[in-house]
Amino acid sequence: MKKMIILNHKMSLEYDQVYDYINKINDIKTEYNIVVCPSNLYLESFLNYCNWGIGTQNFCYKSSGNYTGEVSILQLKSMGIEYSLIGHYERKKYFCETNDIIRQKLLLCLETNVMPILCFGENGNIEEAKDTLDYLLKDIENINFIVFAYEPLKVSKNVTIEQIREDVLVIYDYLKDKYKIKPTIVYGGGVLKDDINKVLEIDELSGILIGKVSSNISKISKIIGSIN
Repeated sequence: MKKMIILNHKMSLEYDQVYDYINKINDIKTEYNIVVCPSNLYLESFLNYCNWGIGTQNFCYKSSGNYTGEVSILQLKSMGIEYSLIGHYERKKYFCETNDIIRQKLLLCLETNVMPILCFGENGNIEEAKDTLDYLLKDIENINFIVFAYEPLKVSKNVTIEQIREDVLVIYDYLKDKYKIKPTIVYGGGVLKDDINKVLEIDELSGILIGKVSSNISKISKIIGSIN
């Protein structure tokens, strides 16, 4: 698999900005696999006109039912969605999303062949991250289909490249040894232009996850353009 650059737009872009963004991101030349996760409101536009992979930021933990205002994974799959963010720390913080709900979403992704981008590790505590992964992955098959997004957000401002390398290696070896897979791990702890190359040089990393700045087409074009 090519290394990935996952763009989480969060609650950004207004409708009159969408097609300009799509046109300009289509013009980006890179050997990396870009995955754009726009607001659900704009998914159809991105699916129809964007040349890169498209993911959703969220979906309901139930596959169907009377859940007014929610979107099901089956609906998203029928549109052609390939990826989905799961377990993002903002959903835990603002919507009280629990590990039980995250696990249900993970199972739904795997059942429907939507590649889950499983976010974890926001506290920067490796042992706690291992425990969380063990809970979420218990008795789950097809673990090698999961993209693991390590996001140590509480320590990211002071973390060094060497610390990122060490943490990623520990997680990589843990998943490899315990679950007998070659894990796909991306880093989401606040990667910007100045350090993106050093992060992507880490052998055990399969890419990066970039947040709100990714919805600014001018800035994200410069960031991706800076990759060696």
